[in-house]
Formats: sequence, C-alpha cells, structure tokens
Amino acid sequence: MSLTNTTDASVPLHWTIHSGSLPAPRSFLLALLLTLAVIAADQFAAPVLYTTSPLWAAVACLLLIWRRGESSLLSADTSLYVAFSRNRLTLFLAAHVLLVLATRSLAGSLQPLVGTATIPGALLAMAKLGVLVPTLFLFPRVAWGKIAHEYSSECLATLIVLTTFFPRRALEMLWPFYSQGLGRFVFILARLAVPGLGYLKTLTPTLTGPNLDVTIIPECSGIDGLELFDFLFAFVAICDWNRLRKGRALFAYFAGLTVMLLGNALRITSLVVSGNHGFADLVSRFHISVGCFFLPSFPRLSRFGLSLDG
Repeated sequence: MSLTNTTDASVPLHWTIHSGSLPAPRSFLLALLLTLAVIAADQFAAPVLYTTSPLWAAVACLLLIWRRGESSLLSADTSLYVAFSRNRLTLFLAAHVLLVLATRSLAGSLQPLVGTATIPGALLAMAKLGVLVPTLFLFPRVAWGKIAHEYSSECLATLIVLTTFFPRRALEMLWPFYSQGLGRFVFILARLAVPGLGYLKTLTPTLTGPNLDVTIIPECSGIDGLELFDFLFAFVAICDWNRLRKGRALFAYFAGLTVMLLGNALRITSLVVSGNHGFADLVSRFHISVGCFFLPSFPRLSRFGLSLDG
C-alpha cells in the first residue's frame, strides 16, 4: 500500500520505509514529535496558550503507536511513501506562527479570562486545544483516513487523554459548581448519622454540626487522587497496550475515576460523622493523613485539606 500526495506539486521529502524496518509509519511518528515540539514552543512564546492537555495527548499518542509495533500499513512487500511535502510543512509552521502572533496581540484581553469559571473562560480553555489543528496540514486527507482507520484505538485513547487526563485546571475552573455537588452529596450521606447537620451554600460549602463544622475547600476536590490514578492507569495501559481488551480498559478507566471521586466524598463524610460523635480533636489533628484509607497517596499527593472549625 502506498500513501502518496497526488495534489501537492512540491517535491516530497523522500523517506521510504520498507516492510519490517520500523514498528510504525515513521512519517506519523515524526509528525507527532514535530507537533509536540512546536506546541511547546507556542506556549513558551505565548504564555496565554499554556495548557498541558495537548502536550499529554501528543505524548500518549506517540507512546501508544510506538508500543503498537507492526502495522498493516507496512505489510506485504510494498513500502510506505511518506507524503510529507515541503509545502505542507511550511503551511504547518506558518499556521503556528500566525496562532502565536494572534494570541500575543490579544494577550491583554485574554489573560484575565485564563482559569476563570465563566463561559468566556471555558471557551478560551477549549480554544487552547486549537494548537493541534495545524498538524492536519502535514498529510493529505486520504493519508489521515488511513491513519485513523489503522490506529482507531490509539486515536480514541489520545482523545480521552486530551479531554480527561490531569484535569487540575478544569476542576479549578469548575469548582463553584463541583463544590456544591460534592457538598450536597456529603451532606446527604452524613446527615443520616449526624442529626441536626446543617449546610451553608457558599463557594466553599460548610457542613455545620453540633460539635464540629467542616468546610470543603478546593484542596478537598480529590484532584490529587485523580491525577495519581491517571499516572498509574497510563503507565499500565502503555506497558500492556498490545494485550489489553480496549473496550474493557475504557470502562475500567471511567469506573476508576468514579471510584476515586466517590472515595474522596466518603473520606469527607467520615470526617464529618466522626467529628460530630466525640472525635472532633482527633479529626482536627489527623484529617489530612486519614485520606490514605480512602485514596492512594504519595508524599505530594496527600494534600487532602479540610478547613475545620469546631
């Protein structure tokens, strides 16, 4: 099978990959490496564009395709002709330059929106993912179709990484809404064991009890547990990618995220209940370390903060 750009009049860069010479098409791996480098340069040149999501997505796709090994695109005794023309490379680089220039010119207007829990802030966060769009210029549509078909599982995994992995900034932006959901859930569970428990609806919800008031602050969001789970799951997925049943792995990932969030809510609930049943002093002293009973923790990942008043 041959992927040849028939629409570009420019002279293509001549990389020919014979069957068995590489575990995956060199052109696609090169495009991912180039994308990774240029995105990092974009974020350095225009700090407003900073977000780790496209960087993690490019790294994940690169590693998964590398782990994939042999591809049917390299089968039989044909070779893959890389459709990577100078015109397309120039267009790719020019698109990134224009993106940086446009962002820098609007930096004064965009900077106040960064990380804010507003609709313009959310739109800006999504717009930052546009740094991946110029990569589409590197190959013709036919080549992208073949790549998407051949690496459908890897592309889906990359999309999941792009939208869900290491969501600290997203969770910080959504905190005004997420905090209310977390607070209400903890309140519903805890009031079954704490008669007279009250709920104060503020940016940092407070559960008021007879012996101890518990304020849920952003450090109680469970984000550290989610990030740790992402690291561990990604490590296992990359190591065992060729042996995984992709559908079950997808289910396990989202089930794991749900369990981590549920574990965090149960941790806070246990503090509310224990603190209002004669253990207020103990909870005040050990409310951080108690997180290890519900969520995995490393030294940096044990900041399960609660503001306790009682």
